[in-house]
Amino acid sequence: MLTFLLCCVLSIFSAHSQYSHCDTGYLLYGDFCYYFETKMVKNWQDAEAHCTREQGHLASFHREEELSFLIALIQQSPTGISMWMGGHDSMTEGGWEWTDGSPFRFIHWNAGNPDDYYGEDCLSMLINSGYWNDDNCEYKRGYICKRRGEK
Repeated sequence: MLTFLLCCVLSIFSAHSQYSHCDTGYLLYGDFCYYFETKMVKNWQDAEAHCTREQGHLASFHREEELSFLIALIQQSPTGISMWMGGHDSMTEGGWEWTDGSPFRFIHWNAGNPDDYYGEDCLSMLINSGYWNDDNCEYKRGYICKRRGEK
Protein backbone atom coordinates (compact mmCIF):
# COMPACT_ATOMS: atom_id res chain seq x y z
CA MET A 1 0.00 0.00 0.00
CA LEU A 2 2.77 2.45 0.92
CA THR A 3 4.66 1.62 -2.29
CA PHE A 4 1.54 2.29 -4.36
CA LEU A 5 0.93 5.57 -2.51
CA LEU A 6 4.55 6.68 -3.01
CA CYS A 7 4.35 5.92 -6.74
CA CYS A 8 1.15 7.96 -7.09
CA VAL A 9 2.55 10.89 -5.14
CA LEU A 10 5.82 10.69 -7.08
CA SER A 11 3.98 11.10 -10.37
CA ILE A 12 2.12 14.14 -9.02
CA PHE A 13 5.13 15.90 -7.53
CA SER A 14 7.93 14.94 -9.91
CA ALA A 15 7.04 17.96 -12.05
CA HIS A 16 7.76 20.10 -8.98
CA SER A 17 11.42 20.13 -10.04
CA GLN A 18 11.86 19.56 -13.74
CA TYR A 19 15.65 19.28 -13.54
CA SER A 20 16.02 16.59 -10.86
CA HIS A 21 15.19 12.91 -10.66
CA CYS A 22 15.63 10.13 -8.12
CA ASP A 23 16.71 6.51 -8.17
CA THR A 24 14.07 3.81 -7.87
CA GLY A 25 12.69 3.61 -4.34
CA TYR A 26 13.22 7.33 -3.65
CA LEU A 27 10.56 10.03 -3.78
CA LEU A 28 11.32 13.40 -5.39
CA TYR A 29 10.11 16.56 -3.68
CA GLY A 30 11.61 19.85 -4.77
CA ASP A 31 15.29 19.23 -5.48
CA PHE A 32 15.64 16.37 -2.98
CA CYS A 33 15.05 12.65 -2.98
CA TYR A 34 13.55 10.97 0.09
CA TYR A 35 13.71 7.32 1.05
CA PHE A 36 11.35 5.89 3.67
CA GLU A 37 12.66 2.77 5.39
CA THR A 38 9.65 1.14 6.98
CA LYS A 39 10.68 -2.51 7.26
CA MET A 40 14.25 -2.60 8.60
CA VAL A 41 14.22 -0.59 11.81
CA LYS A 42 17.55 0.69 13.15
CA ASN A 43 18.91 2.78 15.97
CA TRP A 44 19.65 6.42 15.06
CA GLN A 45 23.37 5.96 14.41
CA ASP A 46 22.86 2.90 12.18
CA ALA A 47 20.07 4.70 10.29
CA GLU A 48 22.37 7.68 9.64
CA ALA A 49 25.14 5.29 8.53
CA HIS A 50 22.75 3.68 6.04
CA CYS A 51 21.70 7.07 4.64
CA THR A 52 25.37 8.12 4.34
CA ARG A 53 26.18 4.96 2.37
CA GLU A 54 23.40 6.07 -0.01
CA GLN A 55 25.09 9.51 -0.45
CA GLY A 56 22.64 11.26 1.85
CA HIS A 57 21.78 11.80 5.51
CA LEU A 58 18.81 11.30 7.77
CA ALA A 59 16.25 13.91 6.67
CA SER A 60 16.43 17.56 7.63
CA PHE A 61 13.44 19.90 7.27
CA HIS A 62 13.48 23.62 6.56
CA ARG A 63 9.97 24.65 5.53
CA GLU A 64 6.41 23.86 6.61
CA GLU A 65 5.46 22.81 3.06
CA GLU A 66 8.23 20.21 2.91
CA LEU A 67 7.28 18.81 6.29
CA SER A 68 3.53 18.73 5.55
CA PHE A 69 4.11 16.84 2.31
CA LEU A 70 6.15 14.19 4.09
CA ILE A 71 3.87 13.92 7.13
CA ALA A 72 1.03 12.83 4.83
CA LEU A 73 3.22 9.97 3.56
CA ILE A 74 4.64 9.04 6.95
CA GLN A 75 1.18 8.58 8.41
CA GLN A 76 0.62 5.78 5.88
CA SER A 77 3.68 3.80 7.02
CA PRO A 78 3.35 1.07 9.64
CA THR A 79 6.65 1.64 11.48
CA GLY A 80 5.59 2.08 15.08
CA ILE A 81 5.09 5.42 16.76
CA SER A 82 7.89 7.44 15.17
CA MET A 83 10.62 7.63 12.52
CA TRP A 84 14.19 8.90 12.79
CA MET A 85 15.14 12.26 11.30
CA GLY A 86 18.61 13.82 11.06
CA GLY A 87 18.53 16.10 14.09
CA HIS A 88 20.63 15.58 17.21
CA ASP A 89 21.98 17.51 20.19
CA SER A 90 24.67 15.02 21.14
CA MET A 91 27.50 17.58 20.90
CA THR A 92 25.88 20.22 23.13
CA GLU A 93 22.67 19.62 25.07
CA GLY A 94 19.98 21.86 23.54
CA GLY A 95 22.22 22.76 20.57
CA TRP A 96 20.28 20.94 17.88
CA GLU A 97 22.04 20.23 14.56
CA TRP A 98 21.18 18.46 11.32
CA THR A 99 23.54 15.69 10.21
CA ASP A 100 23.71 17.24 6.72
CA GLY A 101 25.20 20.43 8.21
CA SER A 102 22.27 22.66 7.21
CA PRO A 103 20.99 25.27 9.72
CA PHE A 104 18.56 23.99 12.37
CA ARG A 105 16.08 26.89 12.24
CA PHE A 106 12.67 25.42 11.40
CA ILE A 107 11.18 23.50 14.35
CA HIS A 108 8.01 21.46 14.89
CA TRP A 109 8.35 20.16 18.48
CA ASN A 110 5.65 18.15 20.20
CA ALA A 111 4.32 19.79 23.37
CA GLY A 112 6.85 19.54 26.22
CA ASN A 113 9.76 18.74 23.89
CA PRO A 114 12.63 18.70 23.72
CA ASP A 115 12.80 17.45 27.29
CA ASP A 116 16.08 15.45 27.39
CA TYR A 117 14.26 12.69 29.27
CA TYR A 118 17.08 10.42 30.46
CA GLY A 119 19.55 11.90 28.00
CA GLU A 120 17.56 11.85 24.75
CA ASP A 121 19.79 13.27 22.00
CA CYS A 122 18.22 12.15 18.70
CA LEU A 123 15.26 13.50 16.74
CA SER A 124 12.25 11.45 15.74
CA MET A 125 8.95 12.42 14.15
CA LEU A 126 5.73 11.12 15.69
CA ILE A 127 3.79 9.35 12.96
CA ASN A 128 0.31 10.19 14.19
CA SER A 129 0.89 13.97 14.38
CA GLY A 130 4.12 14.81 12.55
CA TYR A 131 5.43 16.60 15.62
CA TRP A 132 9.03 16.13 16.72
CA ASN A 133 10.35 14.38 19.81
CA ASP A 134 13.82 14.18 21.28
CA ASP A 135 14.29 10.45 21.58
CA ASN A 136 16.58 7.74 22.92
CA CYS A 137 19.13 7.16 20.14
CA GLU A 138 19.25 3.40 20.81
CA TYR A 139 15.57 2.77 20.06
CA LYS A 140 14.93 0.91 16.81
CA ARG A 141 12.78 2.91 14.41
CA GLY A 142 12.02 3.36 10.74
CA TYR A 143 13.76 6.34 9.21
CA ILE A 144 13.83 8.87 6.38
CA CYS A 145 16.91 9.44 4.22
CA LYS A 146 17.32 12.61 2.16
CA ARG A 147 19.74 13.40 -0.64
CA ARG A 148 19.97 15.92 -3.46
CA GLY A 149 18.19 14.90 -6.65
CA GLU A 150 20.26 13.95 -9.66
CA LYS A 151 20.39 16.20 -12.71
